[in-house]
Amino acid sequence: MNITVTEQDTICILELNGRMDATTVSTFENVCKENLDKNFSKILVDMSALEYISSAGLRGILLMEKTSKAKQIPLVFYGLQSMVYEVFKISSFLSILKICTTKEEALSL
Repeated sequence: MNITVTEQDTICILELNGRMDATTVSTFENVCKENLDKNFSKILVDMSALEYISSAGLRGILLMEKTSKAKQIPLVFYGLQSMVYEVFKISSFLSILKICTTKEEALSL
């Protein structure tokens, strides 16, 4: 998995590309932690190029959601592909996380 980090004013945008599984989730966790420490007003996670997510990936996302809540920095996900959306739906992540369809919608939260 590759992660591209961009800044837009006080907002951090993480663009995920590839697969998030047991071998790549630590990359996501490290990038998130690093950017949560920079005190952005919000962190957006673009999942439009994420092809696959495993249970290890879900645990990593849940850990980052808890960390962001503790730091009072919203973590917003958008652009979920159908397979990733179904995994989020089955695991009840749709009710736990802030999920948007588009970047514009995520920015407006």
